[in-house]
Amino acid sequence: MKYIQRLLLFAFIVLSFASCIEEPEFKDVSNFKIDEINQNQVCFNADVSVYNPNGVSLKIRKSVFDVYADDIYVGKAHLLSKYKMKRKQLNTNNVPVKIVLEKGVFLRLLGFLRKDKVELRLKGILKGSAVIIPFRRKIDQKKQISLDDLNINLKGLFN
Repeated sequence: MKYIQRLLLFAFIVLSFASCIEEPEFKDVSNFKIDEINQNQVCFNADVSVYNPNGVSLKIRKSVFDVYADDIYVGKAHLLSKYKMKRKQLNTNNVPVKIVLEKGVFLRLLGFLRKDKVELRLKGILKGSAVIIPFRRKIDQKKQISLDDLNINLKGLFN
């Protein structure tokens, strides 16, 4: 009986702690480098700046998000590696991402290159862990991105 009580107490503490984790705040993207682009997917690396408002370091695991550009569904973005976010700091990490494009959206994406800014929206489940306790957080964040700041050069990719 004591074993069951201890197990329930431990489960209660773990669940309570996991629910206290606040959502990290997306701030900026820089050093954008496209590795591969075709009609089905876009693979790139970017330095992503995110503020961790929590009192503990977070380890972000591979996660999947829906990506929207100016309210047009682009596809599923897959974080390809884990990274760590220090507590109560603005963290900048190089993040490799693969976006599996929705059918027919590739030509629409090329149209965005004529714009100065695009509103990028990420929606999905962020997976991670704090200390050793895993958590999942629904995120739905929007950010205006200046395409000039990303220095996207597509000429070399199509030659």
